[in-house]
Amino acid sequence: MSSMPKIIGDFIEMTFTNKICKVNVTTIETPSPNIKIINFKGNFPHIKFKLGQAVVIRIDDTNYRNYTPSKWDSENGTFEIIFHIHHNGPGSAFINNLKPSDQITVGMPRGFKIFNNEAQYHFFFGDETCISVFKSMKDEINRTENNYLGILELDEVSADIPKKLGLIVDIVPKSVNKAEWAIKSLHNLDTEIWELWKKGCFYLMGNAKSIQAFRKALREKGVSNKNIHTQPYWAEGKVGL
Repeated sequence: MSSMPKIIGDFIEMTFTNKICKVNVTTIETPSPNIKIINFKGNFPHIKFKLGQAVVIRIDDTNYRNYTPSKWDSENGTFEIIFHIHHNGPGSAFINNLKPSDQITVGMPRGFKIFNNEAQYHFFFGDETCISVFKSMKDEINRTENNYLGILELDEVSADIPKKLGLIVDIVPKSVNKAEWAIKSLHNLDTEIWELWKKGCFYLMGNAKSIQAFRKALREKGVSNKNIHTQPYWAEGKVGL
């Protein structure tokens, strides 16, 4: 007999059946011990994906986790996610144990549009949890021949991953004082470069406290609130934001 948690999880899937899809794992790459690039295939031709939207993955009978695709193709029923495996929690364990041909349950993309297609200048700030969404934005920016800069706070083991993915950003170490080195890197930007970028679009994602500190630094350098998009993915002591 099914347990009550599984019954509840199955009921949720039945209730939102038009927004849920079964997909299969097709390929898995592990460019570093804490990064996995996984491709999935399913059938969702009606989905109109917007950059920055997240899918929700069912990881057990009652738990779900949000992840942002780095690639999405509704016509061919494929998408890719770059996962950060932090080895601390059920979501990380579930993703780390996936194998090619495994089938999982995915809630279709949701969330507001965060990427400004009309902007000429874009600026990224985040950590390992943001690599997937920043790669998707980078690909679109390159496609439209616009410009981007970025600063990522990364552990040493992940420091070369952005370059492997063609994401050209400044890499700084993490600090007890949130965003400390990232803010110093921001202040070191050439004055002429900053005059171009300060009216661009800024995407701050990842750790909630780092976002708060970096946003304060941007405001002090004259960036308007309307040009700053924030999306916290995690915070110390909290599970899933």
